[in-house]
Amino acid sequence: LPACGSDDDPAGAIGKANLAFPTYGEEFIEDGIPADEIEDGWAAKFDTFLIVLGDVRVADDKGNEGARLADLTLFDMTKPGPHPVGAAAGIGAKHWNRVSFRIPAANAETKLGSTATQADLDLMQQAGYSVYVTGSATRGSDTKTFAWGFTNSTTYSQCTADIDGKEEEGVVLANGANVTAELTIHGDHFFYDDLSAETAVLRFDAIASADANQDGAVTLEELTAVKLFDIPEGSYQTGAANID
Repeated sequence: LPACGSDDDPAGAIGKANLAFPTYGEEFIEDGIPADEIEDGWAAKFDTFLIVLGDVRVADDKGNEGARLADLTLFDMTKPGPHPVGAAAGIGAKHWNRVSFRIPAANAETKLGSTATQADLDLMQQAGYSVYVTGSATRGSDTKTFAWGFTNSTTYSQCTADIDGKEEEGVVLANGANVTAELTIHGDHFFYDDLSAETAVLRFDAIASADANQDGAVTLEELTAVKLFDIPEGSYQTGAANID
């Protein structure tokens, strides 16, 4: 039935609902990426996948805020999920089409999630990491390991959800509903060969070749030393991004 909000309810909500946010790393983080998923035949697995996640905001395009989960929590996504991020009760029942969350650098306020250890939290806080991953990739008798820590902070805004097979911006809450909105982490995106193309595939050859000292460990410093234009044409593209 059509309805409109009153002055007491500027967000235009009709009724109340409960909303929970878990996070999940999918099988590629928990179980590894099989060789048939990677274009050049490598199989990859993560031993550690530490990520700081939180500051979840539920709002509409007029700036009305339905809920905000301000806590920042450290998770190890290699542990079986989903993992609870937070929940809000009594949110206005309506379409909240502006859902966002952050992955910031760890600080003194970062909380320890159930899947991470105190040693993990100490590492992230001391290094100022937002994401830290370790693992390996194998093809035949060749194995390359990696341990990569990232200090940049990222905000994911205008998140979309699959609702009854249709992609919708944000979340749709019906009166009296208990809704779960999963924040999905895609570990396989580390190996994409394009930043934005729908035809992007997973590759590892160029990463393996970056191991300049051939010690079997590919460092971020070694990756940084490789220029995109030195990689064989057609392998890697920046999509719509402008990269210096």
